[in-house]
Amino acid sequence: MSAPRNRAPSRGRTFLSPQGLILCALVLLAALLLWGLLSRAPQGVTAVVEQKGQVVLRRNLFQLESPETVSLEGEQGIALTIELSSQGARVLSSTCPDQICVRAGLLTRAGETAVCLPAQVVLRLEGPAEGAVDAATG
Repeated sequence: MSAPRNRAPSRGRTFLSPQGLILCALVLLAALLLWGLLSRAPQGVTAVVEQKGQVVLRRNLFQLESPETVSLEGEQGIALTIELSSQGARVLSSTCPDQICVRAGLLTRAGETAVCLPAQVVLRLEGPAEGAVDAATG
């Protein structure tokens, strides 16, 4: 049997090296950014659907517990399906030829819109951030 080796006493050994601290800080920053992006639910945002300039539907998205689908017929017999949820609002489908309203995707912030010109239907989001001042000069 060999004799136990004596270890040299550690000299001020730290828990993490400077590189480890930087890595931890970067991981924490990434986690905070991801949390911030995912928690951007449209609180206080209202979806408004207009047809030929008249409001036909108004829903507070934050209060929706499950997705809601709305079907309507616009001008020229164009059929639209609109989905409203706590995540946002979007035009799911349309029988219009260009599909610009569908390609607008999920609207999540006040001021965003999806327009179907042939059907004369507008989906827009209203809320507290709409019209807010971005910057001021003195």
